[in-house]
Amino acid sequence: MRRSTLHRYLKRALIGLPILWIMYSISEIFMRNENDLNLQNHLEKDPGNLKNSFEAKEMKVNLNVQQVDDKKVNLDLQVPVQEKIVVQAAVKGNSQQLDKLSALGGTLVEKKPPDAYNGVELPFFNNRLDANGPGEGGQAVAVNVKNLSEDEKTKFNRGWTDNSFNQYVSDMISVYRKLPDGQGPVCQSKTELFKTRQQEVSVIIIFHNEAWSVLLRSVHSILGRTPEHLLKEIILVDDFSTKEHLKAPLEKYFNEYPKVQIVRATKRQGLTRARLLGYYISTAPIVVFLDSHIECFPGWAEPLSYRITEEPTVVAFPSIEVINDETFATVANPNVNQNGIFRWKDLTFQWQSVPDFESARRKSEADPIRSPTMPGGLFAIGRELFERLGTYDPGLDYWGGENIELSFKAWMCGGSVELIPCSHIGHIFRRTNPIKWNSNIGSKNSIRVAEVWMDEYKNYFYERILYALGDYGDVSERKELRKRLSCHTFQWYLKNVYPNLEIPSRMKYAGEIRSFASPRCIDSMGGPNDNQPAPKMYPCHGQGYNQFWYMTETGHIMQDEWKICVSANNGVVSSVSCEQSSPIWRYREDKTLEHIPTGQCLTSGVNDDNITLTSCSESKWQKWELQLRRTDITFPE
Repeated sequence: MRRSTLHRYLKRALIGLPILWIMYSISEIFMRNENDLNLQNHLEKDPGNLKNSFEAKEMKVNLNVQQVDDKKVNLDLQVPVQEKIVVQAAVKGNSQQLDKLSALGGTLVEKKPPDAYNGVELPFFNNRLDANGPGEGGQAVAVNVKNLSEDEKTKFNRGWTDNSFNQYVSDMISVYRKLPDGQGPVCQSKTELFKTRQQEVSVIIIFHNEAWSVLLRSVHSILGRTPEHLLKEIILVDDFSTKEHLKAPLEKYFNEYPKVQIVRATKRQGLTRARLLGYYISTAPIVVFLDSHIECFPGWAEPLSYRITEEPTVVAFPSIEVINDETFATVANPNVNQNGIFRWKDLTFQWQSVPDFESARRKSEADPIRSPTMPGGLFAIGRELFERLGTYDPGLDYWGGENIELSFKAWMCGGSVELIPCSHIGHIFRRTNPIKWNSNIGSKNSIRVAEVWMDEYKNYFYERILYALGDYGDVSERKELRKRLSCHTFQWYLKNVYPNLEIPSRMKYAGEIRSFASPRCIDSMGGPNDNQPAPKMYPCHGQGYNQFWYMTETGHIMQDEWKICVSANNGVVSSVSCEQSSPIWRYREDKTLEHIPTGQCLTSGVNDDNITLTSCSESKWQKWELQLRRTDITFPE
């Protein structure tokens, strides 16, 4: 080849390289915009041909964390400056909202020029679009910790300590990971129907020291799987986090996302008050409250918005799918057959199988499921209804009880609570809560709820906590709210909403079964399961719960909510289903508990925590203190 010809080719190549680089950069930016701001045009197109019946498969990772291309990891979405200015001006323009926010102890983080965060480094995260990447399609990711270096093992363990879930695995998974469509054929057939009645939604997420990759994935699952016209805004409320990655790095990351705003609490507020910080600057007619460790499945928003637009008195919540806290595997179940209830024991939320009377009412698997209560972490409500119901009780501290209060007042004051089976959101259920606060807060909150909404039925809850009410604050304003709204009685709620709740109205003894020989009580040692543990002796804690027992006039010793009864066979004491137990106990004047079939007596272990049957004697290890149910208190039937 002649030299002049070679020069000509080189010149063309040099001119072409910058053009190719510009085209590549534009394509990357376009992909980011399309991923997050357009209606599922990219992220929800499944390059792996994922099917609706996708089953989570385990991906074995025996090496260190996958090394993600650093150039792609921290690629920021470029939003036109004029779009950012419009968003900032709109927020600034509503001074009334900002004044309210300030009065409640919150501040709004304003959008800044792009160079304001120069020098702020973002933590490591994976934002690659890789159909075969770790965790894609909801697959499980398993890490062989033995193969990690010592530094990586330290990082692995720290993730569990800080979050009570496997942050190490979360960091391996793309913040854009795709999930399969969890809707069944009936829900899919209603896609066009859901579009006919819709209102915009404001999504409010509360976080405190949340893991970086988990929080980003939560937000991107909303941005990428919500129609642009339906999503008004996402408001991230920082409840006084102390982690550095949730300060300037978080502001930098979302600075150029016009639909994402950050509110910061000026002191620790707790869940309910922090939610109100976000609520009072939100603007959409429907408000969606979500936890900060979730992933929305495709089509999550439309059924919720449709139902509330169709019936504004409904408080709606999605089908909640489990994101495994260790492997981050998740898959949506299109066959939803459960709703929410509460327990007398502690007024906490529980799942139950949908009762027959509710199944008979529904005509289709896509029909809403009426639910006596709702979980507190994920739900949608119309702004007008939330205001009319008095938002949250300002006397509720930190966390707990707010979902039961909202459930009671929705049903009793002209509304309803429904599970929307065509909406699916995944949630990480932690094994323990890494956030510590006073253990009595939950009881205090529940007592406030009982005082306002449960009438004389509150006594079934109070006897379970041994009437240890403590100082639960002033509830006069909440009682006035109930009166002003002309709400139904709690008896109406039980008859019309939760008729299958068993009411333990006819009990002779109620409370602890305390040994005369030592400061120990009979403890059920857990909840209902296929391998119900035998009752044991355990130090009396005075809080009821697993140490609260009923003894019926007919001779059952039972914990009614779990339907377990104390039984005995060949001297061995056990817990069995009350349906399998005949009345077998007699509490005698000498304070012994006689097993009628054998004539033997219930005996506490001297050197261990076992409970046995032995020949009746004068031994103090056979003496028990039972409390007659109080007769000065009304227990309605």
